[in-house]
Amino acid sequence: MERPSYSASPVDELPQYYSDIRDEYVQASFRNFDNGQNFEHFDRQTRDPNVKNFCIDFGDDDAWAAFNLESSSYSKLISTPRPPHLHTRWINIWMPYMQKSTLHALAKQFDFSPRLLGLMCSEPVPRKSQSLAMKKSTSTLRSRMSIKSHKSSKDSSKGSSKTSSRGEKEMDLDSEESIGMTEMMHSTQLEMVRDLSHYHMVDDVWHWSSVDWGRRFVCLGYNTLHNVHTKNTAEIEHDDTDRKQDIPHGKRVWNWLLLCEDKTVISISEDPFPFSNSNGSLRPSELRTLFTIRRNLVSVFRQLTKAPTPLRETSLIMLPIRHRIGNTEEETAHRPTDAPGLLFYYLFEDWFTTYCLMTRRDNGYAVELDRLRREMLVQADLTHVDQLHHIGCQLSVLKRVYQSYSLIIERVLKKQEATLASLKNSHIVSGPDSLASSMPNPGSPAQLQVSPMQLQEADSLLGVGLSSAARVRFERLQDRIILYALSEIQECIDQKEALVMMNFNLIAIKESFSVESLTRITLLLAKITIVFMPVTLMTGYFSIQFAGVAFEIKNYWWAFAVVLVVSMVMLLLFSFFSGTMDGKIIKKPFTRFMFDVSRRWIGRRRGRGSVKGE
Repeated sequence: MERPSYSASPVDELPQYYSDIRDEYVQASFRNFDNGQNFEHFDRQTRDPNVKNFCIDFGDDDAWAAFNLESSSYSKLISTPRPPHLHTRWINIWMPYMQKSTLHALAKQFDFSPRLLGLMCSEPVPRKSQSLAMKKSTSTLRSRMSIKSHKSSKDSSKGSSKTSSRGEKEMDLDSEESIGMTEMMHSTQLEMVRDLSHYHMVDDVWHWSSVDWGRRFVCLGYNTLHNVHTKNTAEIEHDDTDRKQDIPHGKRVWNWLLLCEDKTVISISEDPFPFSNSNGSLRPSELRTLFTIRRNLVSVFRQLTKAPTPLRETSLIMLPIRHRIGNTEEETAHRPTDAPGLLFYYLFEDWFTTYCLMTRRDNGYAVELDRLRREMLVQADLTHVDQLHHIGCQLSVLKRVYQSYSLIIERVLKKQEATLASLKNSHIVSGPDSLASSMPNPGSPAQLQVSPMQLQEADSLLGVGLSSAARVRFERLQDRIILYALSEIQECIDQKEALVMMNFNLIAIKESFSVESLTRITLLLAKITIVFMPVTLMTGYFSIQFAGVAFEIKNYWWAFAVVLVVSMVMLLLFSFFSGTMDGKIIKKPFTRFMFDVSRRWIGRRRGRGSVKGE
């Protein structure tokens, strides 16, 4: 890695702390973070997709930063105690799969578990079609049986001359091999190692989260969702179309966030485009997505300098990490202990992303549901049910993601207590003895003095304690998640369920209207048939030749007119009294009509009588 050049920045006089480390790269990289020219250079680097890491040491009065340090430099930095005026350190790592040596150095210093280190060093998901993977990973049991049965037949012929005990063992082995169990077990293990990685899990389960406790750190692992429009590449299979519609529109990024006992905050972010920036360049759409993903981190980064920054006075992004209005003794005394917890909190919060993801500005879930409601009122269709299904799946994913955030906060705020097993440890001093041993008293008994091999009870607990300033903010964030995120998601889910029922009801009403129209036509045809049936009978009567009887044409037409009129009058009277006038199936019958008319008439008579009485 080449040494960085700072041609535009003046030569800063490094503190004695960096000179004592005796690392040329550290001395060449660290610059005064409160200097305006240095900050502009660093600010541009935070948006550079090729930058891998940075480190900031800061206090109330001083701040020093460096970018793209090597693992050896980090090993010397974290192993050398910092001076009191640089009480807090922030280490940020991008593209962790390319900096495994740096992660190993951090794990060795802060005693990460091997599994946690392995997850941090996971390789990105390979970019290949799933159909090819399925062809490689699936093979029928019948084919394996045929191959193994052929081998077992040869082995059985060779083993006929052996002893009976060895023959029984070989029969057991051959029975396992004949059904393909041996090869299937080996292939299954290989497929699990190849296909099931950390980034596979977090990509399949968006609400996957992790809270790991160590005696020198607390580690949070979680997915962040960013409101950006991602285009489906040509490598996406057709079978994944429904899955893409069932997850929220946006970019998912996995993050590790650690708070260590020496007031070091470590943030590790998944590379959103691990195969696009192999040549050192991103497409314009990918750059915009990268800027959106790093927006909160850049905002926190800018709040750590005292140099003039854009939009510093904006109330929504002002952070009380290094900037305070007053200098009271109470606040000044707690700043060294509050700063690491506040930095840890604001890197986790990212409320702007949460707000944008929920509202989605002009294309929010509430707006989309209202649009579907208006379309249903115009013309209900079963395609609306499919759209509502996908919206419901997206809302369910969002709900589980924010529930995982709330669970993480509960785990962080939970007070760690010493267990009986730890107190029984001979190297652990209990609470009263630990307190007495921590206070210098020459006259105290010798058994209360802590030996070099013993640990105090507070030092044996898992996790790192948060200051009260960070705890109250985590509690406030949990209230926001419950009140704004989860409640709005649940409201949209309830509205979606109501729209599904409304869609089916509208379809049923539409079908009832169709049935009513068909019934009306049927009744009309039946009435026409009833009208002309007597005329048909009369015509048949006139067509009969009776002996000595002769019908004239005039008599026929008179009879025709009389029969037709009588038939129509009788049909009208029947329709009127039965409530089927004009073919309407929803109409008051004549008896109900007369009852309502008489009731209204009696009511008017009573009203007139009361007026005359007054």
